[in-house]
Amino acid sequence: MIIGGGRYGVLGPLQVRLGASVALGGLKQQRVLAALLLSAGQVVPVGRLVDAIWEVDPPRTAAKQVRNAVSDLRRALAQDGARLELASGGYRLDVGDDLDATVFVQRIAHARTLAADDRAADAVAVFRAALQLWRGDVLAGLECPTLGPEIARLRELRLAAVEDCVDLQLDQGEHRSLIGELSALTREYPLRERLTGQLMRALHRSGATGEATLAYHAFHQRLTEELGIDPSPDLRRLHHELLADGEPAPRCDLPRDTSSFTGRGQELDRLAESATRAGSTMVVSAIDGMAGVGKTALAVHAAHRLVQRFPDAQLFLDLHAHTPGQTPLAPTAALEGLLRALGVEQDRIPHDLDARASLWRATLSRRRVLVVLDNVASSRQIAPLLPSSPGCLTIVTSRHRLIDLDSVVLVLDVLPFEDARDLFVKVVGDDRPLAEPRATAEVLDLCGHLPLAIRIAGSRLRHRASWSVDYLATRLRDQRHRIDELNTDDHSVATAFNLSYEQLPQEGKVLFRMLGHGPGVDVDAHAAAALVDGSPIDAERTLEGLVDAHLLQQHKPGRYQFHDLLRSYAASLSLEVDSTDERRGAVERSLNYYLSTAAVAMDLVSPTEKVHRPPVPERSTRVFATYADALSWLDGERRNLLAAAEHSAENGWYSHSSRLSGTLWRYFHISGYHHDALALHSNGATAARAAADPRALADTLASRGYSNWWLGRYPQARQDLDEAVRLAKQAGDLSVAGRALHALGLVHTRLGDGPRARAALAETRDIGVATNDRILEGYALRGLGDVYSRLGEQDDAVTAYEQAVAIARETGNGTIEGYSARALGEIHARRGEHDKGLAYCMRALELARSSGNRNVQTRALRTVGDIHRDAGRLDLALGSYADARRIAEETGHLYEVACAHDGAARTRFLQGDATTAAAHWRQALDLFAELAVPEAHGVREQLAALGRA
Repeated sequence: MIIGGGRYGVLGPLQVRLGASVALGGLKQQRVLAALLLSAGQVVPVGRLVDAIWEVDPPRTAAKQVRNAVSDLRRALAQDGARLELASGGYRLDVGDDLDATVFVQRIAHARTLAADDRAADAVAVFRAALQLWRGDVLAGLECPTLGPEIARLRELRLAAVEDCVDLQLDQGEHRSLIGELSALTREYPLRERLTGQLMRALHRSGATGEATLAYHAFHQRLTEELGIDPSPDLRRLHHELLADGEPAPRCDLPRDTSSFTGRGQELDRLAESATRAGSTMVVSAIDGMAGVGKTALAVHAAHRLVQRFPDAQLFLDLHAHTPGQTPLAPTAALEGLLRALGVEQDRIPHDLDARASLWRATLSRRRVLVVLDNVASSRQIAPLLPSSPGCLTIVTSRHRLIDLDSVVLVLDVLPFEDARDLFVKVVGDDRPLAEPRATAEVLDLCGHLPLAIRIAGSRLRHRASWSVDYLATRLRDQRHRIDELNTDDHSVATAFNLSYEQLPQEGKVLFRMLGHGPGVDVDAHAAAALVDGSPIDAERTLEGLVDAHLLQQHKPGRYQFHDLLRSYAASLSLEVDSTDERRGAVERSLNYYLSTAAVAMDLVSPTEKVHRPPVPERSTRVFATYADALSWLDGERRNLLAAAEHSAENGWYSHSSRLSGTLWRYFHISGYHHDALALHSNGATAARAAADPRALADTLASRGYSNWWLGRYPQARQDLDEAVRLAKQAGDLSVAGRALHALGLVHTRLGDGPRARAALAETRDIGVATNDRILEGYALRGLGDVYSRLGEQDDAVTAYEQAVAIARETGNGTIEGYSARALGEIHARRGEHDKGLAYCMRALELARSSGNRNVQTRALRTVGDIHRDAGRLDLALGSYADARRIAEETGHLYEVACAHDGAARTRFLQGDATTAAAHWRQALDLFAELAVPEAHGVREQLAALGRA
């Protein structure tokens, strides 16, 4: 160490400045000098000097080496006149006032005297002069346990001097200039409570009460974690005082509430409930929904209603997730805006995100604040913005599902009719909507009950006094231009949708556009995959992304559908982006999927008729494990299959429409959806005529003939079936001809024309035998059994039915067996064999329920009712008739509805209730007469007899 100068220093690295530079020895000499200076003017024992040099295990020559070190120091210091003397048992170094530590102690004593005399400014100057003597930590680099107590004493003297000086400066209003120094000191001495209190006061007086609170909480946490204690009562009291003194004036940043706000009563109640809960905890309410559904309007309206519950502030911040021309607001920028809104000055806002978030939460401490975070992109964007203190409510709006957010979730749907109508009336501002209720309802439907669309439509009407509501509806009916109509200078449905669309990944954009061309009313992952020629797994992932963006709705697990306006937007967007070939390719793949998968399902539902179904363009990848699985898929896709047939017929895919008819006719037959079947086969027939395909036309007409028969449209059924027989025979297709003849025989049977019925069904049987079509033969025999039964030839009927049952069991066709078993049950019951007849009917019901065949079920229940009635079990009979009538009404089978009424009437008559019996008979007569069937005559006679009685 080189010594030069004229001063001794221990307030930092050891320092000796003499008149001339002199080499001072190594560590031994330095440690000895440090020990002597720390006890300047006092005797330092030799043992203490030994300990200062060798902390443990000193050598035997330690005392001698100390003497040598002292001798070296005496020579080096002699030129300064310093007295290094041998005293009893040790050495003493006397440097007078040339030691910085001595000067420091003198100055702080003087500063305190000045402070006591109310000379604060002079005291501060002396304190600062004293503190300037410090060049670093005491004897930096020479620390050792022996010197530790003296070093600690000097450190404490310095800290106490700093704290005394800071108190004086705070009293003089120098709080801003002290924040940096105090922040550094609290980092250096994190458990020094007095420094923390001084920093809190400086921050508070600088307008940064939130930071002051943050400093308190940070200190409290350190004490708890490191020492297991709480801050002193004085510091806790200071914290409360600062909070009480630091409340800013109430602030309201909420946008103006809309005067036409309508409905949303349940949602407003839930937000009010959240506000109540916010008294004891921090609550977040997230409102999500599709573009234009009114999320912001609800949030602002609710916030205005809740102002009194959050008196300290009501803040509103648009995070611009879907603002044209703007990128979403970063959390750091958002926090800056929120902090400024609460009065935190710019120079007090830290740059670091975590620090800003901590300051924001500290600023909200003990305040009741309502925060509306509008137009949010993601949970990550707002996580740093969420308060943590009880008493605060945050309302969040987003077009995305904020799955990661711990919140009360309100998924906003379109308006119910009454609210939609009220909103439309308010926006229009006159009585036109009320004067044209039907047109108003249509406009609301065309707007999809979407608030944004309703407001735009109403605004257009309000500014066009010559328009009627019906004229507006006319302009909106064209689906291709509807989106363009819903546009004003300030608002546009297309713009709102486009902002959501543009944020999708590429695969989401492609699927969204193609879904606009899909023929169905909804899709599952397999149907969506067909549209984009992808895998169901990838399609499901993309579909879920569209749901999260509220561009698609999942109305039931695994099934997705558009809002009507979004479908229109997707289709119009695709016209701009995708080529004609791309759009047609998507639709054709979709039609192929429905047709081929329907064929796979029907192979399980009706395997015995597989050879008679039309070919499909490709084999579906769908696999159904059981009959129930296949039937469940058909039930779930029924509306889509009908839509695919209609779309095919109307847009040139004629073979798809006719083949869907030929593939699905048995499903619609057994399920009892006869009105749907009529639409399916009518589209198929239209397509077959357009394609000039006589064989396909014969097949679709035969199927439509069955539907007309079930629906009691007998003239139409005969017309379809006669043409089907003719075309099929011309085309040489005996299978189709036999199926049409079978249906024709059923029509003649129902109308009471026994000879024609017998002829048609006998020919059907002959075709079945000739073509080795056992199924067709079995149906023909069952039909012939009906003819024989009506003609009173009961033995022949039984024989025919039993032969049909044998064929049914041989081929595994439960439908034929079910029909035949029911008929046998009826015959045995007529013979008085009620138990045997009931057993046959129970077998028919078992087969019907297992296969989902509602036609067999209806007939069997009606026959069970007859058996119970004839056996005197009248209450059981009425129950069976009621069940039969219910299913018949659901399937549109008017003949069976009439038969159930007739059975109920006969039963009520036996119970002595002539009034109810007459009511049932009148309903039966109306239906039988409408159907023009022979049963009408018998019911008329019953009513006449009842009248005479």
